[in-house]
Amino acid sequence: MTSSTWMPWRTKVLDLCTRSGVTAEEMTAKQLSRMRGSVPMRPPYTWVVGRPDPSVTSESRRIRARDGHELKVRIHRPPVSESSEQLPLLLHFHGGGFVIGNVGAYDPYLTTVAAAARVVVVTVAYRMAPEHRAPLAVHDCQDGAVWALEHALDLGVRADSVGVTGDSAGGNLAAGLAQHLRDAGVAGLRHQALVYPAPDLTERELEHLQELDQHYPILTPDMLRSFRSLYLGDADDRDPILSPAHGDLAGLPPALVQTAELDPLRPDGEAYADALRDAGVETRHTMYRGAPHGFINFPGLTAAGYPALEELVGELRHHLHEEPA
Repeated sequence: MTSSTWMPWRTKVLDLCTRSGVTAEEMTAKQLSRMRGSVPMRPPYTWVVGRPDPSVTSESRRIRARDGHELKVRIHRPPVSESSEQLPLLLHFHGGGFVIGNVGAYDPYLTTVAAAARVVVVTVAYRMAPEHRAPLAVHDCQDGAVWALEHALDLGVRADSVGVTGDSAGGNLAAGLAQHLRDAGVAGLRHQALVYPAPDLTERELEHLQELDQHYPILTPDMLRSFRSLYLGDADDRDPILSPAHGDLAGLPPALVQTAELDPLRPDGEAYADALRDAGVETRHTMYRGAPHGFINFPGLTAAGYPALEELVGELRHHLHEEPA
């Protein structure tokens, strides 16, 4: 893609509204804190991201991580026909380059998923860089998953029907958790939905992207480099718990990988989908043309947002509700 590549008008609007030229490394602590803060659930914000589904009950709880730190988890539960009905569990991890973002901003998206797919969503507010570097986010997500599985009865979920999902940095964490749960022998793991994921945190793609004459809306190669630097520090970027693309992919559950055409992470997502197929994993990969990074969170300003959401919901319903053959 070059700088002259055609871009849908809605993507151009998003690009203009979000372009700052400032990387995470250049932000002050105050600026980072503001970008991790709560978001208003009122217009014009809701015109872009949508509104939370009113039929879904949402609550926040505090749990203990392995080091004693108090973690926040947010739970979205759709209505059930009777109090004893148990629904599949979907573990979710938000994006933001391991540096910004928060679970509350995903209420419109996740309540829609919970209601349409009829799943209970548990999303984990993992600790972020630069205050908390790798692999702490990975450990927090693992601890959140352990808590949810141990409290399945209380949460009204089926421990024998579990999915993992995340977007961008959260896609990295979800892919890594799928490998972790497989290795831990969690038989109920049935699906992984990776939305424009970042499964490879090495410099492989970045070095190539920096050499090209191109412009990416929303997420630029400079931003990618900044996020990864803040998150990884001196950690080994080829360690599979940080770069799931370098892990063992055999025996993983079926996967949905969604990528965006105008996204510097697209090559990594495509490569991961191919690697999953090569490892014998049932994989569905969809590349949304004209879509920028983050599009599923901006359905009001991207033509791809609602179709991608519909595809994701369909895959979840198929794999988490139907009994395996």
